[in-house]
Amino acid sequence: MSSTARRGHPALVNGDGGYEDDEEGYGEDEEGYGEDEEEAEPEEEPRLKYQRLGGSVPGILSTDAAAAIAVTDRAVLLGTHDGTLHILDFQGNQSKQIAAHTATINDISFEDREYIGSCSDDGTVVISNLFTDDKLKFEYHRPMKAIALDPEYSRNYKRFATGGLAGQVLVLTKKTWGGGYNKKVLREGEGPIHSMKWRTDLLAWANDSGVKVHDMKTDRGIAFIERPKGIPRPEVLLPHLVWQDDTVLVIGWGTSVKIAAIRTESQGLNGMQRSISAASSDKYVDIVGSFQTGYHISGIAPFGDLLVMLAYIPEEDDKDKKISTSAPLRQGTAQRPEIHLVSWKNDVVTTDALPIHGYEHYKAKDYTLAHVPFSGSSNAGGQWAAGDEPLYYIVSPKDIVVAKPSFVKILHNWSLY
Repeated sequence: MSSTARRGHPALVNGDGGYEDDEEGYGEDEEGYGEDEEEAEPEEEPRLKYQRLGGSVPGILSTDAAAAIAVTDRAVLLGTHDGTLHILDFQGNQSKQIAAHTATINDISFEDREYIGSCSDDGTVVISNLFTDDKLKFEYHRPMKAIALDPEYSRNYKRFATGGLAGQVLVLTKKTWGGGYNKKVLREGEGPIHSMKWRTDLLAWANDSGVKVHDMKTDRGIAFIERPKGIPRPEVLLPHLVWQDDTVLVIGWGTSVKIAAIRTESQGLNGMQRSISAASSDKYVDIVGSFQTGYHISGIAPFGDLLVMLAYIPEEDDKDKKISTSAPLRQGTAQRPEIHLVSWKNDVVTTDALPIHGYEHYKAKDYTLAHVPFSGSSNAGGQWAAGDEPLYYIVSPKDIVVAKPSFVKILHNWSLY
């Protein structure tokens, strides 16, 4: 089967990484799979292959539901609705379990060396050690939706940023002398914080109004990128942020994608997008790519000079009208999520439909996408080193599917803008 799948034709893998029908009953008799092979057109080699994550995952999700995920270069960090943080290897085998929270884990961040940050609807932020039982808990009394550890957390006074329904971007730094933490309100009064990513000295977050980028080294705002117009509330379609490298931030929100390059004044002012004066910082944001999709974005990640898009296909009667944010989705009518490989101009390379368990009942916000970080990087972004294998984790409440390139030669053409 070609990686360029028609909608409704699932692309799934077996234990060896090859396409096969799964237990949901996708056989040769469904939707034309029994067509005469001699009449079929020659199929191109698929760009991605998929495999359900096994190991401990089926057991975990049989009694709980996946809610958040982050992937380091050494482990998969899975947060669930009961507040547990599961430390897995890349095959899904659990090596550690942390009782971090008492309610849904909304976000997970990590520092390359040993620390994991998580936040929850129970109003807490917890910093856990990957190798010991050490754990710090911070109480905020309102649901916390986003967390980002300083990429140099262990070397930089144990600093982290967090935010949630209280609408404050908080930065906490461990005091030099004695115990305790200094707390600074970086921003407030602009609505709940929905997403947050920290790369080198740059912290990006999304609230109800849009995406802000802050230079943590100079403690100055760099830019404001307005929330796309005409999309439902962030609680219905969450914003997704990912750093492609140290200077490129990719934003997927609703049906909009924007690619923001961090520039300095010496690089020129063409295409500058910022809301503060030039005197406040020598950095600014240049929107170098922007396009609209025909689907709702449930996740976004870099794939060399392409983007991996986790696409949620809206119901036909919702495509031409604003999605209701009050009435529940009709049960059992959702389509399969899709993986799209696209260029920065939205040229589609491949499309794969994924038969995720229970997909009929899920909404766009029930899915998430994470990728293995690049060697030598902090949190996300950068380029893969020779021998590294890019992995993408597609997560739904009761299922995790892993995607990876199906042939090596594609890596030779990868480059960054």
